[in-house]
Amino acid sequence: MGDPTTISRAIQINHISKCLERIADHATNVAEMVIFMVKGKDIRHTIA
Repeated sequence: MGDPTTISRAIQINHISKCLERIADHATNVAEMVIFMVKGKDIRHTIA
């Protein structure tokens, strides 16, 4: 807590992790669209 550089790095890492999560969400959406286009099967919101 006493070192400002640690706080700055933590905020940057938090921002990077949010961006990576968003990228993963987009990749999932693209994969679901490809499966729908190829197989005609909607796999969104299904369990296994």
